[in-house]
Amino acid sequence: MGKSAPTGKRAGSGKQKNKPGKASAGKRKGGKAAGGGGGFKPGKDSTRSVTRREERLSQKNEKGQRQKRKHGGGEAIFERKQRMRAKVLERQVARLGKADKVERRKLLTELGLLQAGMSRLKEATQHFTAALEADRSDPDFAIRAPLLCLYLEQEMTEEAVKLIVGPLFKPLLQTAPLPEDPSSGSSTSSSSSLSFHAKGRRSLSATVGQWTRAMLKFIKVHVLEDHKSTPKNAEKEERELESFFQQAKAQNSFIAEFLSFYPAFERHFPLDAELPPLEETRLDNPERPLREALEYLIRYRQTDIWLETDAGVRSFLREHLFEQEDTATGPDGQEEPPFKPLPVDLKKELLTRWRAAREDAMKLWAEELAQDASLGAEGEEGGEEEAMSDPDVAVEEEKSEDSEAAADAAIDNAE
Repeated sequence: MGKSAPTGKRAGSGKQKNKPGKASAGKRKGGKAAGGGGGFKPGKDSTRSVTRREERLSQKNEKGQRQKRKHGGGEAIFERKQRMRAKVLERQVARLGKADKVERRKLLTELGLLQAGMSRLKEATQHFTAALEADRSDPDFAIRAPLLCLYLEQEMTEEAVKLIVGPLFKPLLQTAPLPEDPSSGSSTSSSSSLSFHAKGRRSLSATVGQWTRAMLKFIKVHVLEDHKSTPKNAEKEERELESFFQQAKAQNSFIAEFLSFYPAFERHFPLDAELPPLEETRLDNPERPLREALEYLIRYRQTDIWLETDAGVRSFLREHLFEQEDTATGPDGQEEPPFKPLPVDLKKELLTRWRAAREDAMKLWAEELAQDASLGAEGEEGGEEEAMSDPDVAVEEEKSEDSEAAADAAIDNAE
């Protein structure tokens, strides 16, 4: 896109390698999203949404009044060129008709990307949908990922679910390696026949698919709790939730870091940051997984979608992806660090900024663990005080003392 702006037991009290020490703490429940029933619609004017918008505006204006954009400024010129290019493409599509499907798909895809970059979500969705109708296999992986993210931005949950379980994403969500033989019946093209750019988009589509599937399952199980039709189904859905999150982290663990410790990463990677084209970063480049994470979180604008699913989503991600007792071990049998190691010999700007964000994330982690422990201790003390002040408890304790006295008297008489 263009420029933009299940459950499981919590970790115990033992310290783990390279992780902040964690004291015993009571579980803190996150608030539920507004609404219920068959779909997830947080609402554009919910208290959480309004608060987040106000916070972002405050951060942008904290250094003083922002200057008004000049008509001849670089950003204004760029946006004007984008609008002009979109109009040219629209005329070309209108003149072309539906005969030449290949060229029509190419023009509609470019038009969809332009409209999405200008936050014209409805128009972008329409163009991507029309491009997909020209070739439903999406052979170059140019449509499925941005279209899925557009559905989520517009709260089109049913359309997102239909797309994620369909043939465009099903092969990308397999735990086994993706099929290489196009004759196998899969809509996924053979890797050997894909162009350099198509291979990159294939990798990004897998990342978007894995994390979107985990989000949709999180909403169903943790937010709406639509999985409790029977105890057996609830257990099955919760296992799937845990599995989907682990698969998503295995696909791209940097997204897990960013979302779990977002306040720390936001200072280094603001959501309105300008990103270079992903195609400029080769698949064998050490920065590629980081770039894919930022493409999903910032260019595709999925960070806010995640954070607005539930007030406790960051705590949930942190606990289930970084604080589980069954910590992964490496080939040497040693406990792996919580964050995937970065190349130490490269001094590239993106890697340097990510390391700095990780340092802030570790501090934030320690602070939040301390807060959880404090809340847990207060909860235990409150429970004890409530029990002491409960009349029923006092009566039961009195009865217990009377029973003990009667038993002692009986023993004395027997002697």
